[in-house]
Amino acid sequence: MHIPDGFIPLSFAIPAFLITLIFWVISFKKIKLTEQQVPMMGLLTALFFAAMFVNIPIIGGTTAHLLGGTTIGLILGPFAGLISMSIILILQAFLFGDGGIVALGANVLNMGVIGIFVPCIIFIVLNKLLKPKLDSRLCIILFISALFSALLTAISAGIQVGLSPLSPYGLHIVLPAMITHHTIIGILEGIVNVILIITLLKLRPDVLEKSPILGKLSLFKNTNRIKNEETFNDEE
Repeated sequence: MHIPDGFIPLSFAIPAFLITLIFWVISFKKIKLTEQQVPMMGLLTALFFAAMFVNIPIIGGTTAHLLGGTTIGLILGPFAGLISMSIILILQAFLFGDGGIVALGANVLNMGVIGIFVPCIIFIVLNKLLKPKLDSRLCIILFISALFSALLTAISAGIQVGLSPLSPYGLHIVLPAMITHHTIIGILEGIVNVILIITLLKLRPDVLEKSPILGKLSLFKNTNRIKNEETFNDEE
């Protein structure tokens, strides 16, 4: 998924960076983390920083690997999630040469903006429609969010590389390769997303209750309603 330097021209890289810059500014203004979420942000950043180093080279000049954007975005919220993913990609580009520096804006756009904001939107919409509790419906929503995140991120990167005049591969090669590989990655991503979030919901629901996204789950609303009723009864 990391686009290296030399595969997209400045005419692609600069607009991608400007779009990313807009999201950075908005995210820094909107970011809000509770005391429980601050160490969780560090943990998730470190976890997926390491996970991304398991790169599988594919035809088209890019790579396939776990992304983690859905998990980070749902737990921390999309604004903090974008900052977390940006830290990962910046460190990888500057310290390890994993992903280009000129292409950094495009990589953050793909994995940080599309890869985080899109699954959060999908989750919010499906949550309103299905109102899941801690059951199979919630697992399905978590899985679908991660799967589409991986696919749409791959499609975005594939289009950028495939349409680039600098790429030795055309769109007809890059895009099918990206979709094929990241369908498999998306399935793995969905499984990982379900396991991590369901485990946290069972063991540390207090961390997720303040999440801008997962905090909207009906099970938290019911819990808050019970707490409010108990507080009201105690006051009486």
